[in-house]
Amino acid sequence: MVFVLGLITLGALILAGTVSWQVKYVNPEWLSVALYNLKILPLLFTANLSLGMAFIKGNDAVKNLPMLIASQTFIYYIFILLFTIYLLGDKVSVPKALLAFCLMAISIWLLKS
Repeated sequence: MVFVLGLITLGALILAGTVSWQVKYVNPEWLSVALYNLKILPLLFTANLSLGMAFIKGNDAVKNLPMLIASQTFIYYIFILLFTIYLLGDKVSVPKALLAFCLMAISIWLLKS
């Protein structure tokens, strides 16, 4: 299960990183966004390969695909929060962020049970 968690974390990290990088450095025009996405295709392929393997192996182990996908989303949003603060320099309300993550954790716990 540690391998599955590592694959989920890798996939979420790549996806959150590429989205955050795009927001920070890519002009919001069609051609710039299209060229950026073409450049990062190998990274997106790696992220989707990692997540696909994690979901297949994880579902074989726990037989609960919604919980696995919710866990991946939780990890993804943690990375988005970190990149938002440290890469983009945005201000984030800590109490609201903690409340949101607590609600997501409760949802994952409910899916697990």
